[in-house]
Amino acid sequence: MIPSFDPTNIPLEHRLIGPLLAWRAREEGDRCFLTFEGRQWSFAETDRQCRALARGMLARGLKTQEYVALLLPNGPEIIFAWFACALLRLINVPLNIALSGRQLDTPLRDTRARAMIVGRDQLSALASLADDVREQLDWVAVVGGIDGVALPPGPREYLDFDRLLQFEGDDPAREADFRDLQTVFYTSGTTGPAKGVQTVNAHQFSASCGFIRAVGLTRDDILYTPFPLFHGLAARLGVLPCLITGAQAVIGRKFSASGYWKAVTDCRATVAHSIFSTPGILFELPPGPFDRAHRLRAMFNSHSHPAFEARFNVRLVEAFSMTETGFVLYSRWPEHREGSAGRVHEDWEALLVDEHDVPVAIGDSGELTLRPKLPYIMMQGYLNQPAATVAAFRNLWFHTGDIMRRDAEGWFFYMDRAKERIRRRGENISSFEIEQIAGEHPWVAESAALPHAAGPHDDDIRLVVVKRPGAQLSETELSDWLAQRLPSLLRPRYIEFFDELPHTPTSKIEKVKLIRAGLGPTAWDRLRQDPT
Repeated sequence: MIPSFDPTNIPLEHRLIGPLLAWRAREEGDRCFLTFEGRQWSFAETDRQCRALARGMLARGLKTQEYVALLLPNGPEIIFAWFACALLRLINVPLNIALSGRQLDTPLRDTRARAMIVGRDQLSALASLADDVREQLDWVAVVGGIDGVALPPGPREYLDFDRLLQFEGDDPAREADFRDLQTVFYTSGTTGPAKGVQTVNAHQFSASCGFIRAVGLTRDDILYTPFPLFHGLAARLGVLPCLITGAQAVIGRKFSASGYWKAVTDCRATVAHSIFSTPGILFELPPGPFDRAHRLRAMFNSHSHPAFEARFNVRLVEAFSMTETGFVLYSRWPEHREGSAGRVHEDWEALLVDEHDVPVAIGDSGELTLRPKLPYIMMQGYLNQPAATVAAFRNLWFHTGDIMRRDAEGWFFYMDRAKERIRRRGENISSFEIEQIAGEHPWVAESAALPHAAGPHDDDIRLVVVKRPGAQLSETELSDWLAQRLPSLLRPRYIEFFDELPHTPTSKIEKVKLIRAGLGPTAWDRLRQDPT
């Protein structure tokens, strides 16, 4: 039973998808909830699909708090699978559909997932997995069916996704708790393999409630997102807030700059998602008939761009959130401070510190560190990585790695990101994984993957390499070799050969020095050779 609640501040014990979905289906089941490529699902239809899927998953023996891997493109199925896992107290693991090989091995091996739901177009990625990883899978359900496609050996069973749907039978929902693990998101870092961020029900809802405050979302809004549902932006800052408020979520298959304004106009969206690079990309487009034909009042999450807002008649909303923390800095709609990421969320403490964790003076820049005031509203650590978890919480504050300044009125202004972090097309890129693969080349002695600015809040990947003595290796040859082993998102654009790299006294490569020095005049540019 869901009592009357404030959607911006739901009590911890009621932060559960299953009861909320059932309440929406019962109280206003005919209202449209999801739209994808012209097809609509009401709250009642969504509830029915999710419970049918949950029955099928339950019949296959999944136990409470087991992991289910999701390798799915945008579409209703990834939402149904997410909600069905919540009904069964299972932990869903949404994975980037661009991953393959070792980058896909890591989360599957880490979680020991026995079940997996994949898209038909993603099925081939399973062939790139290590044999032991495929063999740990009891079953793989394929959205789009398995007829006519090659099935990589290893999993005990492949089946059509539709075979999981059981529309008759008892309610499969298990009694859930706000402290239950709901989702493990894998986020890339600079010093090791991708880390699994463990998020519980209360944490997920905390992020959603913050988003609702930031854009003033109500049941009358229509939210449009063309960004991947395997990330938190489209999921817990999109679909889940719409479930909480009773709003409608319109899902795009993928972002298209040329089609963006037509899409938001056609679906009559009032709120839309963006990433930090989106306004710059859209602003470069020539004037078009849909520039001001839309109903958008807010685009989230993007930095201030007054000329963009004037041209397209829309407010860019900026806030600060992380997979590990959810919403921590924001402005409650329609409050606004030009250029600011907002003030501290009421459920959080924030402190800016120097390199020794000493607080900096007001107006000075420092690393943003955070502490929650409520239990279970941030990550429960990195899965199977206790050392990384302790390091992130050193001196009892969570360290974000982002540099900000704060004014006397408590407004925070984003200054820079951690110098070694690579941000590419809205994704955090693991330099460690690129370096690990590059280091396997027989002629590479040492390498470092670095960010090279490609525009505001976006990077290209730069790889600097020291060759082994006597090596006959060209940049083109190394790039081609890496292309066979790295997903396209992780392929370096620039390659540079160095005689030696700078090191710290503890023998670590001093990446900051290389970044400050910038791209050299002889750097090889892949896009000049291969525009793809």
